[in-house]
Amino acid sequence: MSTLSRDINYSGYRYYTQIAMAFVGLLLTANVIGEKPLLFGPIILPAGLLLFPITYLLGDALTEVYGFSQSRRVIWMGMACNLFMALFCQLSINLPALDSWTKSVAYAEILGTSSRLMAISVLTYFVGEFVNAYLVAKLKIRLQGRFFWARALLGSWIGEGIETSLFIPLAFWGSMPLEQLWTLAAHFYSFKVLYALAAMPLLNYLVKFLKQQEKLDVYDKGTNFNPFSFGRTQRSAPTLF
Repeated sequence: MSTLSRDINYSGYRYYTQIAMAFVGLLLTANVIGEKPLLFGPIILPAGLLLFPITYLLGDALTEVYGFSQSRRVIWMGMACNLFMALFCQLSINLPALDSWTKSVAYAEILGTSSRLMAISVLTYFVGEFVNAYLVAKLKIRLQGRFFWARALLGSWIGEGIETSLFIPLAFWGSMPLEQLWTLAAHFYSFKVLYALAAMPLLNYLVKFLKQQEKLDVYDKGTNFNPFSFGRTQRSAPTLF
């Protein structure tokens, strides 16, 4: 059965909050652990890259099931939490420590680098994630809800491509030769592409499970896709099974 609603009450759904919390938690964790370089044969990848692509996949699930406006809320919350963590990492570094504490230098070195990367990722994540959500939602209307796997892959690959092209030069410009910078970006993006491809069967299952459990499948006809819009927007044709 299909219906038309001007404002869906998402507090009545079982898994929206859990998915949103997992999204924000993964984003913050990826940024905290992200600095450590991991060596896989000839390939060097940061530890955070093991988790960061999952945020795009969860963003796909949020947009597909609950709609763009609800995904927008979670993206903004993730960005706010990311910025909050970066600011308080810097604050904790600058506050005076106990004289007998011997780990001040290591603490400042690790948290200082992490907070810098967090601050940079606020911008790059914001742009990439919104592009991803926009493509998934708009193509859902165009394709009448079909081919979620293709829409999710396309949105993730384009969004992560934009995010990577912004993050790498902002984070590492001047710290390595340009040739190494391009190599690093290629490794980053190739890993994200393969990650999304490998995880797609599981994501498909998650989306089907959520639609069945929530009895919801939102099509964003009439939705305001402005990422800076926080007012009520019309969400049309949620399908109630």
